Amino acid sequence: MTTGLSTDFGGRVTRQAIGRFLMEAVLLVGAMLAYWLMRGAIPERIAESFSRANDIIRLEERLGIFVEPRWQQFIIDNLALVKIANWIYLWAHLPLLIAGGIWIYLRSRERYRVYRNALLISAAAGLFFYTFFPVAPPRLLPEWGFVDTIVLLNPENYNLQPSFLVNHYAAVPSLHVGWALLIGIALFDVDRRVPMRAFALLLPTAMFFSVVLTANHFILDVIIGTAIVVAAIAIAFALDKRHQRQRPVLEQQT
Repeated sequence: MTTGLSTDFGGRVTRQAIGRFLMEAVLLVGAMLAYWLMRGAIPERIAESFSRANDIIRLEERLGIFVEPRWQQFIIDNLALVKIANWIYLWAHLPLLIAGGIWIYLRSRERYRVYRNALLISAAAGLFFYTFFPVAPPRLLPEWGFVDTIVLLNPENYNLQPSFLVNHYAAVPSLHVGWALLIGIALFDVDRRVPMRAFALLLPTAMFFSVVLTANHFILDVIIGTAIVVAAIAIAFALDKRHQRQRPVLEQQT
């Protein structure tokens, strides 16, 4: 397993390594910005989104997993727990995605490429769902007993988001949880230290409870998001394996 920033014999980071890192950062930031722009540009089909959200509730009721309002009621009177749930939802998504990506790159450039590809594959799948199967989040359905805890304690966070990047009807799949799982799996893969592996297990678990307790996602949203990310990781590894098999042939031809 090679480190992302190779060093010379003096232990200093080489210009070539810095150049590779910056190029990768520019490409990934560009790809994710395109994702957010396309997500925000999707036309909002409000009636369809609410209808599908109610369909999800009825399906969860039949499956016996419509527990989200009860879970919320368990914490709603505990200010500390609500603050923790809000904080995880707001700050353990994009910031940890960036920090985790950098750490994975530093630990193993080869593994980083695989998980980067899985991220992009899952983002494309997410855009497909957001475009053709829009779903309103639970927080917009107070008649079912949901409370928007972000509005309750941190309403300013909604105002900080540029409107052209926001899609209020993109609940399915939950890539908050899906990408937390992706980072968790990647960290568990590239870093064998016990504290890091414990964090890798805790991250998706904490995000799951956060998105449910803040009424931003249904449990089925999480299940679909998890399935998409697991499938994306499997596809990314299959593509990497195929590339590794083809590399010797390509090198011989050149």
